[in-house]
Amino acid sequence: MTQPEKPQDLIFVESLVNLGLAMGVLITVEGVETEAHIALLREMKINYLQGYAIARPMEAEAVAVADFVRSFVLGVGDADTPMLALYQHLGWVRAAAESVMNHEDYEHTELAACPITTWLHAHASELPEVETSLAEHETVHILGREILQVRQSGTREELHRLLGQLHGHSHRFQEGLGQAVKDMRDNAAVAKAQPPPSENTH
Repeated sequence: MTQPEKPQDLIFVESLVNLGLAMGVLITVEGVETEAHIALLREMKINYLQGYAIARPMEAEAVAVADFVRSFVLGVGDADTPMLALYQHLGWVRAAAESVMNHEDYEHTELAACPITTWLHAHASELPEVETSLAEHETVHILGREILQVRQSGTREELHRLLGQLHGHSHRFQEGLGQAVKDMRDNAAVAKAQPPPSENTH
């Protein structure tokens, strides 16, 4: 499965899932190790999962007779993750790109309504250089809005120029977000490893 600090892997996972669905293949995603993975795969409509977030390895006999089979219920997972928010964000970015290639309208998602906006603001105090990520994210939304406007009366050349800019800023945003999340987790791990300050008693 994809890691939060590697948003580009999300595109790879989604591509494989879409390919399998298009071919009518029964898809089982392996390596589901966190609640964040569960939330993301639920959003992708994947029904078969395998990994430590579901259960630890057990003998076949134990599965057959254990209460696990009768009582297990898959939770919704951790929705407060950058990967889930990014997946939802990229949905309309892809729709904007496809509208340029296929000459179709699409429903633009406003900046304030984008899940990534909520996530970035909620974790702003923990994210290094969050202002850069916020600015790149806003630029992507501005370009998406411009594509929608230019579709009404603009030229094909204008649309492709905007699409190139959209892809460039979207890529930089994903890379920056991945690095920021990695730094955030590294900082949290360092802080957790440090011993608490000793109290001076006089």
